[in-house]
Amino acid sequence: MSRNKSSSLFVAIALGASIGLLLPALIVGGLLIGLREPQAAEAALQRDLEAKLDVLVSSLPELLWNLDTVAAREVVAAVMKSPDVVRVTVSDASQGAPFIEMSFPERQKGLSVKGEREIFRGVARIGHLRVEVDDHLSTAALTRQRWLYGATVGGQLLASLALILALLNSRLMRPLRELGGFANDLAQGRFSAQLPPGRNDEIGLLGGHLEHMRDALQQQFDAQRALIERLRGMAETVPGVVYQLRLSQAGQFSFAYVSEAVNDYFNLSGANLEQDAQPWFDQISEQDRALVRESLLASARNLSPWQQEFRTPQKDGGERWIYGNSIAQREPGGNVMWHGFLTDISHQRRDALELVRYRLHLEELVQARTAELAEATKAAQAASLAKSAFLANMSHEIRTPMNAIIGLTYLVQSDSTEPAQQLRLQKVADAAEHLLSIINNVLDFSKIEAGKMQLAHSDFNVAQVLDNVSSMLAHRASEKGLQVQVELAEPLAMQVLVGDAQHITEILLNFAGNAVKFTESGFVKLVAAVEADLGAALKLRFEVQDSGIGISQEAQARLFQDFEQADSSTTRRYGGTGLGLAICRRLAALMQGEVGVQSQPGGGSRFWFTLTVEKGSMAALAALADPPPASRGTLARELLQQQFKGTRVLLAEDNAVNQEVAVAMLGSAGLVVDVAVDGQEALRMAGEYDYALILMDVQMPLMDGLAATRAIRGTAHGKHTPILAMTANAFAEERQRCLDAGMNDHVAKPVVAEQLFATLHMWLSRSENARPLEASRNPDGPSGPTG
Repeated sequence: MSRNKSSSLFVAIALGASIGLLLPALIVGGLLIGLREPQAAEAALQRDLEAKLDVLVSSLPELLWNLDTVAAREVVAAVMKSPDVVRVTVSDASQGAPFIEMSFPERQKGLSVKGEREIFRGVARIGHLRVEVDDHLSTAALTRQRWLYGATVGGQLLASLALILALLNSRLMRPLRELGGFANDLAQGRFSAQLPPGRNDEIGLLGGHLEHMRDALQQQFDAQRALIERLRGMAETVPGVVYQLRLSQAGQFSFAYVSEAVNDYFNLSGANLEQDAQPWFDQISEQDRALVRESLLASARNLSPWQQEFRTPQKDGGERWIYGNSIAQREPGGNVMWHGFLTDISHQRRDALELVRYRLHLEELVQARTAELAEATKAAQAASLAKSAFLANMSHEIRTPMNAIIGLTYLVQSDSTEPAQQLRLQKVADAAEHLLSIINNVLDFSKIEAGKMQLAHSDFNVAQVLDNVSSMLAHRASEKGLQVQVELAEPLAMQVLVGDAQHITEILLNFAGNAVKFTESGFVKLVAAVEADLGAALKLRFEVQDSGIGISQEAQARLFQDFEQADSSTTRRYGGTGLGLAICRRLAALMQGEVGVQSQPGGGSRFWFTLTVEKGSMAALAALADPPPASRGTLARELLQQQFKGTRVLLAEDNAVNQEVAVAMLGSAGLVVDVAVDGQEALRMAGEYDYALILMDVQMPLMDGLAATRAIRGTAHGKHTPILAMTANAFAEERQRCLDAGMNDHVAKPVVAEQLFATLHMWLSRSENARPLEASRNPDGPSGPTG
């Protein structure tokens, strides 16, 4: 530590002590004088003013009363002798004018202080007194006092400060300079330096500690020197080349240190590389030499780690792959130093090349397998399409003759009166319906298994769903003497919901059909309730209760499994495929719900399922409002005969047997039927006559039902005419295609008479064209086949 730095520290301490001691004293004294003394001076001036006012008020009343101007002026002149009085004014109350006024404007040098008094003689006010004084004399006295205080205090403090600084220099600063010189010697590595002896104070203790530090530093330097030698020996034994590479500001490379392994790797000596690293660069393969140099320069510019792989030629004509890894640091002089190592990675490179070859081979295998998988996927998709087409075709081909069987059976039953024949026909009808239910279950199960079951998303009302189900059960239940009861939660009576009403009806019909089948007497009850209100949605719970034979606990555990039945023995009393309840479970799961059963043998059963549906708009309630159900109290056919007898409808059907069945059914309900054998004829006849309703088959020659419907919707007569699809394809996709083409509803073949009559009654009630034949504009109808 130099003497200049010690002197500057002394100056700083002196300056700091001066400021720290002198300024606070001056500031405190100045504040005391500046705050307290002006207030005292102002108070003294105010007291002096009050005294003058008292003297004048006591001396002037008699003189003012007697109008003794001479004596009064002498009294005022005596007061004006005070050098701080600027003006005295005495006013006569009776005259309203100054009685005496004396002033010295030249005394006005500072702030004026004014005082006023009323002059009384006895209790009578006879005049007014006003005295004005100037504060420049008191201000000048206060200023002199401040300067005197500052000079006195400042002198005392400067004398004390000089004595303190002299002691500080002799006892502290000079020993510190000696300690600084000793520390500087230690920093230069001169461990033989000594401190002057003889001090026993704190400075002496500090000196002793510095001497102990000198001894400790000397020991550490010796240990570090030994450690460096050990590290150098370790670097020589590391598998690879340990180095320190320097790049000067002139752009020259040299090795500050390089282990002896450089001789094995590059056939070079470390001593030859300390001055210039060019021999090392010369040993690098020509293909990589420029790349290595450029990568080192880029690392130097950014002070980023250097990592590079390069090749060196061998004596046997081969190549060795070297991996270099180091950290770049900038030295104080501006040079860049790399600390790192070089390792032989020839084996790793050979392994990497082998891995690349293996990866390329694997990619070829993956591409081949991917192509095979793509072909398999195409084949699976083609098989799926073929399966869907096969199922749709089978549905159509099976349902078409089933429609003739069920329809003709119904017509023969309607015309027959012989009990034995009625019984046989009913058995035929039951067998046909059983076969139809099996077909429906197999098709539905196939759709669900393939993941192609689509849920509808339309407005519906729970009350209407329960009413439709009870209507469909009414005939079978009445044959067995069973009561069909409906229990509906009040919030659901007028609530519009959005969901798949058709599949909800399907589940209820399955549960209720089983209830009727397994109940010999008593009742079947349909229940709908709200299990949870989810805000924008409702979680509903539907139940079907009966007083039937019940189910054991063992059978309940497998009841909803695929192809399982409560009674699967060969001696079972009741039939069934075991698909219905499994389909119900899967449909409920699609609608975010579940199914279950509560039952005991001989105590009836309670089948239930839950589902989640969205709340609909109440504005849609009017659109959902149907005419009074045709099945409640009176058969739908009778209602059609009563309300729409003679109404003309159009049937588009290419199958002669289906034509016969449909014409006979519709005729039994009092309707007049015109028949079109294809879509073109249906379009022509719809343009010639304003039909109340059109029943449209889908698969027909020349023009199918979808194209015919779209064409009819474009005519003047067909814009609002109800068009009902009557097709043997019962899939949801087919129903949606019909609705998208402009049809209003879908009736699946084989046609159930009660369902057909109920659907006709609903749409004829809505149709503006529904009227008896004699009221139409063309009683003879269009030219073409008629029923």
